[in-house]
Formats: sequence, C-alpha cells, structure tokens
Amino acid sequence: MTPSSAAVDDGATNTYSTTAEIRHSIRPWFEDFLSLSSFSLPLSFPELSLRFNANIYTFRGNYAIISLIVFILTLIFRPIAAIVFLLLIVAWIYFFVARDTDVPLMVFDFEIGDRLVLISLSVITIVAVAVASVWWNLFVSILISALLVSLHAILMTPEDTDSQYGALLSVVDEDGPSRGSYMQV
Repeated sequence: MTPSSAAVDDGATNTYSTTAEIRHSIRPWFEDFLSLSSFSLPLSFPELSLRFNANIYTFRGNYAIISLIVFILTLIFRPIAAIVFLLLIVAWIYFFVARDTDVPLMVFDFEIGDRLVLISLSVITIVAVAVASVWWNLFVSILISALLVSLHAILMTPEDTDSQYGALLSVVDEDGPSRGSYMQV
C-alpha cells in the first residue's frame, strides 16, 4: 500500500466514521429533541456556552435534518430545483449514511472508491446550486437554520452534563426570592 493510497483510505474512513456518528446521533424527536419539560433559560453566559456545546454535539443529526428541511422549504417556489435537491439529498444519504461501508461500491464491475464518490457528489451539488441559481435560497436557509439550531441548543437543558459551577447552578432559591442580608429601604 502506497502512502498516497493510505491517505485516501484514511480520508474515506474518516468520512464514514463521521457519517456513522451522525446516523447514530439522531435522537428521538418527541421524547428527547422536542421535550417541552427540558426547555429553560440559561442562568449565565457560561451555562449558555455549556448548553450550546453539549447540545450541538448531542443533537447534530437532528440539526442536520432540520437544516435540510429548511433548505428544501426555501425552494418551495422553485419546484424543479426542490426535486433536484431532494434527489441529491437522497444520493448523499444513500452513499454516506445508509450504505454498508464494508461492501465496496461496484459500477460495471469496477470498484468505485469512497473518495471518488465524495468528490463526485460534492461537484454535482456545487454545479446544481450554480445552475439552479439558488445561492440566495442557500444563504437564507443557512441563516434560518443557524437561528433555529442556536435557539434550540441554548434553550434545551442537557441531560447529563456537569457544570463547572456544580451546585451553584443547580439550586436557585428554593425558598423563593432572596434579597440577601440587606433590608429594603
């Protein structure tokens, strides 16, 4: 095995390990992702940062699906472009999420490498965006997706993360609002 082929294999392995992680990171929608009892406002900026980082990692599969749905919805007035991009999304899902990584992709008795599939789909996607002239739709969908993902990541209370502040953030005035030892004048 030459060093260049080892690098190609490592790149393909990294691609598939990432997509396998995303596939297994899609959390249940109603029990976990949209659980209304898990939403609350963060108490401080460090907690906001902790929530954002933990939820981005935990719900990355769900966020990817939401981003794709937002992009397709921005194409609602361009039905041909919407169909083309739905087909592209299906191709990406098939080749990088649903397909068994142990079985090589064979076309006309030729084995197609994972790197070639990745480059081909990337080029086809870029050409489709350019030909369909949906740059503005893509930009708007990225902004909307970023807003939705950020709001969810900030408002969702992570399940099993330990704050660096420990008990300071877990108990907030059990007896009601406290004014400290000062008297109101």
